Amino acid sequence: MQSQLEQLFLRTISDLGNKISSNDPYEILGASALIRKLFLDDYKLFDQVNREYKIKLIFHVCLPIPDPPGSPKPFLFSIQDGLDPDTALRPGRLVSQLTRDSFFKVVVLIIGSKEYTIKDVILFEANVMGGVHVGTPKSEKEKILKMIDSQLSVGGYATSLRQLQAIGRVILKAITPLKVAIENK
Repeated sequence: MQSQLEQLFLRTISDLGNKISSNDPYEILGASALIRKLFLDDYKLFDQVNREYKIKLIFHVCLPIPDPPGSPKPFLFSIQDGLDPDTALRPGRLVSQLTRDSFFKVVVLIIGSKEYTIKDVILFEANVMGGVHVGTPKSEKEKILKMIDSQLSVGGYATSLRQLQAIGRVILKAITPLKVAIENK
């Protein structure tokens, strides 16, 4: 029989799957709160549930290909669907297997000289844009990201919001072994 915590975990990842599959920006924004709850809050839901199972997390991603030395740096870069090996458009992309710490440090967006990691994007959407609560951008990085998001869209969504979908897909695949272990308990 599943514990209350395991049921919460299963419902959370089901909800995450629904949110990242949605075409509604409000629903996609809600994915940031769920990812934060699973991995970034003080009492990480994933860790609490995984104490019993001890499943090793492995995130499969396509990392950005570095520019050749000496080439000009683009002012704006966003990996978008290229993060997820199942939606990366470039054939032959190498798939990297990352630990949790490495995954959340992957740079998925560059604006000028500012780099934004997966963690940065999730916390921006959760804490500034309203995934958890609406806040005011405090750092220069947050102010720049908010400005770019208000002026540029990818697939009809703000750049950082749209990035949540690929991040969510990669996370769901990484936590599937724990989901299966709970369901087979």
